[in-house]
Amino acid sequence: MNIEEIGRAIGPMFGICASEGGRALDVLGLDASAKVLDVGTGNGNFAIYLASQGFEVLTGEPSTDTSTYAGKDWEHNARLAGVRERIRFQAFDASDMSFAEAAFDAVCFFGVLHHIDEAKRAAVCREALRVVKPGGAVVFFEPTPAMLEKIWVDDPTHPLAADPAVYMKPLAVDEVRVQGDFMDIFIYRNAG
Repeated sequence: MNIEEIGRAIGPMFGICASEGGRALDVLGLDASAKVLDVGTGNGNFAIYLASQGFEVLTGEPSTDTSTYAGKDWEHNARLAGVRERIRFQAFDASDMSFAEAAFDAVCFFGVLHHIDEAKRAAVCREALRVVKPGGAVVFFEPTPAMLEKIWVDDPTHPLAADPAVYMKPLAVDEVRVQGDFMDIFIYRNAG
């Protein structure tokens, strides 16, 4: 299936994930064999987008997350999109991941950081850098003000976007920012 067909099958948010994800992938230049960690599964939109681009994706969220955005039937959506075999799910806490060091080529947080308790965000960022390979990237997608206005129509309690630079800058990383239509994209690589 192409991007438009997947969007028709699983819903309009997929198109946003695909357009903003494409902007990030243009900068990342990941190899086709890249292993990508998608933090915060939700409906599976971002994992499905990554899998549709040929990547092997591990996605997950805490098993204890009972928020509006967690525990969705991502697997059904992945089957509809024809990419279920490229996605693996594992429940985990992003502030204390059980993955080996340097296990992933990229670690992505699509609309996730602002949902993480502020007291845990620094630990989440350290963990993301720990599990990404040297030369790999940690990528945060945070909603633009225009996107927040759209989200607030259906979810008036949705939090403001987070600024990952607050948590990443002290960790000796290089930052690239990409302005999307719906999401601000922050890409971090180890500076050393």
